[in-house]
Amino acid sequence: MRSVVRLFFGAVAGTLLLLAFAGNANAQYTSSVGLKPSSGKAGSSFTISWNFYPCKGPVTFSWNGTPTWSANADPQNPSGTVAATVPAGAQPGTYPVTGTCTNARTGGPLSAGSRFTVTPTPTPTATPPPPVTTTPPPPVTPRPSKPGTTTTPPATTTTPPTTTSTPPTTTPVTPGTPTTSSTEPKPGELVLDRPSVKPGEPLSASGKGCVPGRMVTLTSDGAEVGSALTDSSGAFTAPVEFTRIEAGRHTVVAECGARLTGAVDQVVTRSSGGQTGTLVILVFFVLAGSTVIRFR
Repeated sequence: MRSVVRLFFGAVAGTLLLLAFAGNANAQYTSSVGLKPSSGKAGSSFTISWNFYPCKGPVTFSWNGTPTWSANADPQNPSGTVAATVPAGAQPGTYPVTGTCTNARTGGPLSAGSRFTVTPTPTPTATPPPPVTTTPPPPVTPRPSKPGTTTTPPATTTTPPTTTSTPPTTTPVTPGTPTTSSTEPKPGELVLDRPSVKPGEPLSASGKGCVPGRMVTLTSDGAEVGSALTDSSGAFTAPVEFTRIEAGRHTVVAECGARLTGAVDQVVTRSSGGQTGTLVILVFFVLAGSTVIRFR
């Protein structure tokens, strides 16, 4: 009976001893990964701190499942840090950063991880240029003219000779077409490709310094004259069409997250043929002939 009791207590003690050793062995396995900082924009730097024990061979760190960095580790060097950089093409969001090595005792993997948040890159805000102040020239006072002397010539009766005059043939002169401008606009500037424009001629406006991907509205004297969509750099080019034809300088304003301004002259030409000169000559001779008949 004593032998049975001794055997029972010996088995219980051995089982407890094995459980204690197993618990201590499992408690010695460590695996952790820390990130500092844990957020930033694409292309920014951060530090990976790690602790793996017992580790055999290098520790491999993955960004969103892709192996990217590594560090040497062994049971004598179970921890350390690694300098890392966020991939340049990473979009805003949260990505896992995972470290993995081989357990030196079991041959299985030891792994741990953390998460890094990619923040969006801020969009620069365009600063509108300062307003341009133009000082008008001083008024010019005309000098007084000398009083003239009026003389009355004696009345004479003359018979003008009968002549036939042909009015000179004139060819209407077409004003020259204004030269176009290919100046590239600077940030915060609106450039029109012509300094002046006649009715029916094409006109284009280009600008920079706007909010990217925004609809631009062009106005002149309160009326809309064009629109366009800015590209990724905040630039645009749009045709300009005036709804009213009024000679003089007109200011074009572009609203695109910033306020850009430019100016253009509207030129309205008037032409007259040679019929007016011929009519004046004919009226002169009719009046002269009636005067001769009256005095006879």
